[in-house]
Amino acid sequence: MDDASRPGQGPVRLETYRRRIGRLHDADGPVGHLVTRVCTHWETVGPHSFPTYVNPEERLQWRVHFDDPARPDTFSDDQDRCVDLLRGHETDAWEAGLLELDEQTLRIEWLDGSDADAAWSANGW
Repeated sequence: MDDASRPGQGPVRLETYRRRIGRLHDADGPVGHLVTRVCTHWETVGPHSFPTYVNPEERLQWRVHFDDPARPDTFSDDQDRCVDLLRGHETDAWEAGLLELDEQTLRIEWLDGSDADAAWSANGW
């Protein structure tokens, strides 16, 4: 196993999104938050009665929380067409400060410091 696969040693591109939160804006103003985290996933091998967990791999997970209570949250593992189009290359658009979701392009304002802490308390995982 190479060092990039070990927990806490993820690829540099994932480090940027470890416990991050960004404010989402459309043309009319703020609409919600993008919450990201990096979690370790393990492959399960062996008998069901005595499983062994091997091959740890860090993976990006994200959630979009909308301010409008009528609009449900969107998760990175949703079985949805708009999420399927993003999966695997989310960070490409995020680096440009954009999130394309459900035929809508939202601008991401990444938060830091006390703003990020307050937003994470309200909307984090």
